[in-house]
Amino acid sequence: MIVVCAALKGGVGKTTTSVYLSALAAESGRPVTLIDGDPQASAAEWVEEATDDVLGKVDVVEAPTERLLGKALDRLGPEAVAVVDMRPGDQPALAKSFGRADVVVVPTRVGGVETPSATAVLDLVPDGLPVGVVICAARTFTRDYHEALASWEDEEVPVWGTVPERVAIAAGPDGWLAPDGLDAYRDVWRQCQRAGRAGPG
Repeated sequence: MIVVCAALKGGVGKTTTSVYLSALAAESGRPVTLIDGDPQASAAEWVEEATDDVLGKVDVVEAPTERLLGKALDRLGPEAVAVVDMRPGDQPALAKSFGRADVVVVPTRVGGVETPSATAVLDLVPDGLPVGVVICAARTFTRDYHEALASWEDEEVPVWGTVPERVAIAAGPDGWLAPDGLDAYRDVWRQCQRAGRAGPG
């Protein structure tokens, strides 16, 4: 199963989402590869330097070009799970990655330009490809949050999870994966699994 984490804008929780989903996938005992398609390689650095036992089960491949990404995906075994942390701001690369994806996750924040940026990613996803939004660092008591939820509900966009701002998220390899963060992303991972099993439709 190939899960692509996609955003057109940086700073919305894309790498954090990729790392946490990889960790949760690794709990299943299946081979998991985190493919870092972002030239900054933040996800790869996080996993490679982490002392967390769960992340120790995750293989990492850096693939900052379309060619390297294609080669990394071609090497996956039939039972493998791959989580792809795509670079932000590159619409053609995103569109191409969606051609290989089984599931797309769109991390976002809400307010300002965040919601329109997420909508722009959703518009790139081919019809029939399962996709869900994850709201990161959410201030769940705010008007912006509730308006974003209502807007996506009106547009029939699935919101697969909310990670509240108060939830502890380890910011990179200096810390262990936070139990609160794993709990917050667990529902997102379950949605990915359901969508991946169901296939296009």
